[in-house]
Amino acid sequence: MRLGAKDALYLLIIFLLIVQLWSVSHENERLREEQRGIKETLVTSQLIHEIFELRRHAKLTNALMDTPPGTESKLALLIELNNTKYSLSRLERDVDHLGAWLGYENDSLSPSGGDCVELLEVVYYTVQSENMTHEDVLLASNGLDTIINFTRVYPPTYGNIIQGLSDMNKECRRLLQEANRTQKK
Repeated sequence: MRLGAKDALYLLIIFLLIVQLWSVSHENERLREEQRGIKETLVTSQLIHEIFELRRHAKLTNALMDTPPGTESKLALLIELNNTKYSLSRLERDVDHLGAWLGYENDSLSPSGGDCVELLEVVYYTVQSENMTHEDVLLASNGLDTIINFTRVYPPTYGNIIQGLSDMNKECRRLLQEANRTQKK
């Protein structure tokens, strides 16, 4: 069987189409990777902003814990405790939502959630009731220190933020359990 000029031209066109298809699919893959990198950068930037906001409120709350008791300082402390709790809740929620947007569906990437928020609620109601004992002040101080230490996550990648939140919540859970044991004695 002999190939004529026409057949050779058809084979050349088919070959060029295959090469073009391979080139386009390779370029699409590169663009998908680039898009994923941009998404991760956006998510990380948003989370870093929220971490700085959380740090600011936690540090201010910590400073207000050391002020002499008074009506105005108590009100300021309650407001900042509430702001810290809100910032932490928002951060945990956004980590979950933004992780889903990035395509992370692995349960190991979700924060173990809520223990530090619960600790802040306990401190809030204790401050509000005006029955703070030395142990309550210690719980508040240690909890705020744990939150502040978390905000120093480095490098601030999504995975490190998840790990930091998980470790922070474990420490808050331990502090709450320790406080419960102390109260039972």
